[in-house]
Amino acid sequence: MLGLGMALLSEPKLLVIDELSLGLAPVVVGQLADLVRDVAAGGTTVLLVEQSVNIALELATTAYFMERGRIRYSGPARELLERPDLLRAVFLHDAAPAESTPNGRTHRAEPIAATHLPALTLDGVVRRFGGVIAVNEVSLEVAPGQVVGLIGQNGAGKTTIFDLICGYQPLDGGRILLGERDLAGASPSERARLGLGRTFQGGRLFPGLGVAEAIAVSLDRSIDVRDPFSDALRLPAAYDRDRVVSARVDELLSLFGLEVYRDVFVADLSTGTRRIVELACAVGHQPSLLLLDEPGAGVAQREVEALGGLLLRIRDELGCGIVLIEHDVPLVAAVADEMVALEAGSVISRGAPAQVLSDPLVVASYLGQDRTVVDRSDTSRSVPVSSATTSASTTTTTADTSTPPGTSISNTQEQQ
Repeated sequence: MLGLGMALLSEPKLLVIDELSLGLAPVVVGQLADLVRDVAAGGTTVLLVEQSVNIALELATTAYFMERGRIRYSGPARELLERPDLLRAVFLHDAAPAESTPNGRTHRAEPIAATHLPALTLDGVVRRFGGVIAVNEVSLEVAPGQVVGLIGQNGAGKTTIFDLICGYQPLDGGRILLGERDLAGASPSERARLGLGRTFQGGRLFPGLGVAEAIAVSLDRSIDVRDPFSDALRLPAAYDRDRVVSARVDELLSLFGLEVYRDVFVADLSTGTRRIVELACAVGHQPSLLLLDEPGAGVAQREVEALGGLLLRIRDELGCGIVLIEHDVPLVAAVADEMVALEAGSVISRGAPAQVLSDPLVVASYLGQDRTVVDRSDTSRSVPVSSATTSASTTTTTADTSTPPGTSISNTQEQQ
């Protein structure tokens, strides 16, 4: 909101907005969308780059679809939805389970039976920053094979909870258990060795490594032979270890559709591709508990729609508990066994996804009333063009559902 306000101070004739919905709660995106409509109605031309096709086409009168620096489609926004040859998953096209609902949404398999010991336990967790209580006595249990979704406004305390679990922030109260191990005093690296895996909002990877090398590093926890003499002398044990690692890297590259990026430096990847690589690294770590911080942010809509099936497949194959922070409500609702809603660091609602998403407190504080921004990756509904958008004849929106022009994801799209 502040960024848009600063841009509007100069009374521009052309306003360029790069990914309006990235990392934002639905109620905030709804407010920003109303502002964009008002700006367009006032005579300003708006050029919007947006990964969510639903949001982009709700705001647009004209759409341009770009791939590998070329315009593949231009015309009325509503007609872009009729182009499945363009709007398709590139990385995760084979990742979804065999069963799916008629509207294309992932059919969630039955969760793995929980053992008597939770994968994660939060008991009255508290974190303060001066006089601000960022996390206020939050308690939570995640069973092996269970997916728990964390939702809430930006600043509600979701990522702070992840930082507390990982050891990046100190606890001001309560305790955290990974399995039966109390994590008090454990460093982030110790927690990782105990089976804690995490992805980040910003996609934290080694920029100087190639994709295959980055995935190989993530396999460190499962490596048995660590003798430097074996490496130096190329003894059979080191050779066998490298062969196992290479085979596992190939398997993960194939699973995530990353073969074409094997030797590409992480620093040269687009935001969406880095997120897919980071997820592959998290799986390679073989965690007992996996924390996913907005895995769908910055990823093209059709990739997000396929991501749900992949997350359930990861859960089933690893048997790990998953805690998912995600503003894409259809995604988190499709995969979560339980949903927990936060506001100002406190739990305001928890239960089955349908129950939480219909809670008046959650609707008021987080979801809002604009169904388009709530259903930002839901293919089961058609995207209407509102009367306000239709009348804003000066508005032009670019629906870039791949990645910025010239990045390597376009090569994969061309080949497929």
